[in-house]
Amino acid sequence: MKKGISTSFLGELTPEKFEQCAKNGIDCVELFLRDDNIPVYAKDYVELWSAHLPFTQKLDISSPVNLDRELTMETNKKLIRKAAEAGIKTVVLHPSSEPIMDDERPSRFKQSRENIIVLAELCAELGLILAVENLPRTCLCNTSGEMLELLNGTGVTVCFDTNHSLQENNPLFLENVLRGGLKVQTLHISDYDFVDEKHRLPGDGVTDWKTVMTLLEQYGYEGPLMYEVSRKPKDREEITLEELAENQRKLALKQI
Repeated sequence: MKKGISTSFLGELTPEKFEQCAKNGIDCVELFLRDDNIPVYAKDYVELWSAHLPFTQKLDISSPVNLDRELTMETNKKLIRKAAEAGIKTVVLHPSSEPIMDDERPSRFKQSRENIIVLAELCAELGLILAVENLPRTCLCNTSGEMLELLNGTGVTVCFDTNHSLQENNPLFLENVLRGGLKVQTLHISDYDFVDEKHRLPGDGVTDWKTVMTLLEQYGYEGPLMYEVSRKPKDREEITLEELAENQRKLALKQI
């Protein structure tokens, strides 16, 4: 597997940061987009594997506020086109923000699915693949069953985040999604305590990584080991790029 990293780990982006990634054996990056200023110069050092569309309570494709939802779709469409121009092939999307109350969940689900289909069609026209991410707490796609219900028939793929499964452990969530017929296009890899998000290095948490890696192999996962860890997770020392790269090497060998 290729080894990747989210640019959220790198802080301010410079050519030197991407060069350092390449020197540490990192093959590709996911650009965490805040605007349409895509650092295409990074391709001199690494592959631009994916682009993560921005997300806030206001930038939410399931928002009950029409103007917010329309703004979100306009923003996403603009950034998808920019990603295509930069040669990026995978786009990661959050299906909602939060909080979502139980009584509004059906309507938020409906809005999200309709807009996912619209964005998937645009991605297909431009030669991109849309990957919808599983999310924690009250967000949409907080269980494998809801993810299957939301995405089946839309033509999209999955971005599986190993830090977000709070109701089912990672192997169970992943196996249910794969058995249900969805394709995992890309990953967000980090570890946690099964209570909340922690964004720690694999091995510093409760995830059964050997089972996760075996499932990915069995179902023909072709994407990278894309790490989305915090440079300084809560209650932990700061992680260096060298430490992250060594952790990736061990995970690829199933030594974690």
